[in-house]
Amino acid sequence: MCPQPNLLFVFSDQHRASALGCYGNDEVLSPNFDRLAMSGLRLTDYVSNCPVCVPIRPTLLTGLLPPHHGAVANDVGIRDGLEGIADVLNRAGYNTGYIGKWHIDGIPRDKIVAKERRLGFRHWKACNCNHNYMQGYYYDEQDIRHEIDGYEPIAQTDLAIDFIREQTKQPWALYLSWGPPHDPYDLVPKKYLDLFGPDKLTLPPNVPDEIAIAAHVDGKLGKKIIDRETIRHYMHGYYAHIAALDEQMGRLLDVLETQGLRENTIVIYTSDHGDMLGSCGLTGKQLPYQEAFQVPFLLSWPAHVRQGVSDQLISHADLPVSLLGLLGLRFSSPRDGEDFHDIFVRTDGEGDTACLIADYIPAHNAAALGQEAWRGIVTKKYIYASFADHDFVLFDRIQDPYELHNLIHQSAYAAVRDALRRLLLQKLEQHGDRLENTFDFIKNNGYQDAWDASQRHFGLPTTETGKLIW
Repeated sequence: MCPQPNLLFVFSDQHRASALGCYGNDEVLSPNFDRLAMSGLRLTDYVSNCPVCVPIRPTLLTGLLPPHHGAVANDVGIRDGLEGIADVLNRAGYNTGYIGKWHIDGIPRDKIVAKERRLGFRHWKACNCNHNYMQGYYYDEQDIRHEIDGYEPIAQTDLAIDFIREQTKQPWALYLSWGPPHDPYDLVPKKYLDLFGPDKLTLPPNVPDEIAIAAHVDGKLGKKIIDRETIRHYMHGYYAHIAALDEQMGRLLDVLETQGLRENTIVIYTSDHGDMLGSCGLTGKQLPYQEAFQVPFLLSWPAHVRQGVSDQLISHADLPVSLLGLLGLRFSSPRDGEDFHDIFVRTDGEGDTACLIADYIPAHNAAALGQEAWRGIVTKKYIYASFADHDFVLFDRIQDPYELHNLIHQSAYAAVRDALRRLLLQKLEQHGDRLENTFDFIKNNGYQDAWDASQRHFGLPTTETGKLIW
């Protein structure tokens, strides 16, 4: 029997699945991500259950959906006392580490994350949240702050390589969290921008002439309209960030090979959620569109994980449970996610029939664009989402991959819509949730104090005003 495998879990922020060469985009430069995909398994239908940073990141570490881990909106922190995947790995004899962006401990964003709030990770080189990628920092195990000189993901990868080289006596599990390609798109070294000709980048057919974006207008957060050329400029920086991350992934794969660790190291790459980048006339995330919820998933463990491509449906909530299943381990209490690790090792492994997606509290930019809380499901054929009091969207994923035609009010699809609504309600009941508007959800589920504190911190209205932005 082989020794316990090591685990290198790399994830970025806001990387949509369509922005990699191995997912069919020949304008993105991603030879090392593609190299990882060729060495193992690539999932083509992998879902972020709540496509926004804070709510979904604890899901990746606990297998719990946001109403159960408590971080239901950006800048609302996780509950105390949660068991994370690092706790399970620690008990199994692993040396666990976390490097990079954390962003699940509430406000302020630059706070020191207390040891008991690190979900079991022992080695620690992290910051709660930073989006100035040219002026980064991290806190270590002793809460000492270290400034980063230069592009943040390079320094974080340096720290990861140091960690890998130092491991000699026990199996290890390292989570490396990069901030890009999340905006700001232009905070990337020039050498990566120079790899692309922005005027030659192709915009998807669902990017219209006018796109709504959240922006500060007259000192307040609001909405303005930008054009396709602005989106092309954003995409230029987005692809440059991805090229930079790809170079770092190559460095990680190389050090595993030179250290003789590649054969017995599980390597995973994914992202917390995607980025609309102008598709459907929108930017950002927190939306039931494929550009927001569909993210890359690459998994390699030579001779153990099968090579190839799978179109089975699986979500972030399932990943910690499935990863532990692959290792022969499990959480000590029930999780929202299911163990689908058979997908990783067998060609006949089956995923889920429908994945739950949601935005429980539209925060910051989403609120500025007038978005309301919604719940939805993704099946192999359809995307369906509903607000508390009326249907939102229905898309045929097969016939309409760019979501150009919302079928929600078409009589020919009434039976499909109603069946999907029943399925959604069943899923919500299964997970102790229901269709609620934003403020009912906040008040009925005990989030009022945490949400109001977050809103006050950013100078935004509290629940008493009945508004999300001024």
